[in-house]
Amino acid sequence: MPRRLDVTKAIQAVGVLLRREGKRASRLRLLKLLYIADRISLAETGCQILGSKIVALKHGPLHSEVLDLINGEHIHSPQWSRYFQSVGRDLMLTEEPDVGSLSRYEVELLNRVVDGHDNCSDWDVADETHGFAEWQTIYPDRNENTSRPIPIELLIDSTGRGADKAAILQDMKDSEAFDSVFARLCCQ
Repeated sequence: MPRRLDVTKAIQAVGVLLRREGKRASRLRLLKLLYIADRISLAETGCQILGSKIVALKHGPLHSEVLDLINGEHIHSPQWSRYFQSVGRDLMLTEEPDVGSLSRYEVELLNRVVDGHDNCSDWDVADETHGFAEWQTIYPDRNENTSRPIPIELLIDSTGRGADKAAILQDMKDSEAFDSVFARLCCQ
């Protein structure tokens, strides 16, 4: 099971992407770049940046809770809207979040992903995600218009980390347990 979304980290990651994109990008582009960076992080380090629930949609995979934040349908949407504003199909950076919850590697990776897609259209970026094995497995009929969850085990296998799957899943479980205990201690 994937970790719960760390909203602060999601805000910071999206802030990094939008700063690099000139403070404004389409929702489609932003969601795909975030997914690509998260997937690369898993492949390179065995850890995701966000690690929240991932779904396969017609235009590729994405973090469903980040989409909920963008759409104002998440419990933490008020916190999100402090930094970002929807303008038509775009998301605009209105206040700069810090990056203290992101590692140096994560910030550099997010910037590298934006730079690597600088000359790509939004649809080129979305089409790239159609080549990912996890999307092809979960969403074989491109004519469908539905949402399907991508199991974390499939994502781990699809990024070439299958040999490390048990350790990665245990790390995720341990992190979730730690976060849960820490959250309870902070609220007492």
